[in-house]
Amino acid sequence: MNKVSRFARRAFAATAVVVALSAPAFATHREMRDDPAAVADHLHRMGFISWRYIKWDHGYWKIEDARRDNGHEYDMKLEAGTFDIVRLEREHD
Repeated sequence: MNKVSRFARRAFAATAVVVALSAPAFATHREMRDDPAAVADHLHRMGFISWRYIKWDHGYWKIEDARRDNGHEYDMKLEAGTFDIVRLEREHD
């Protein structure tokens, strides 16, 4: 039978624990990143009726030409997860 050092067994066990604990965090981030429908729902609740596109961009959601009932259009960037507005710029007519 192969003898594995105590250090190697502990290192393997510690690595396994770290991977097991970090997997849900990665899943949540990926789920949030891959769900533009959640962003669209949030935009509707903010009063926007249409937009050209929703795009994931380096930790943020980028929305181009988001339009309200009054006809004004905005480009914006929302923080992932919280959907807090990071940038809001009204387009000029």
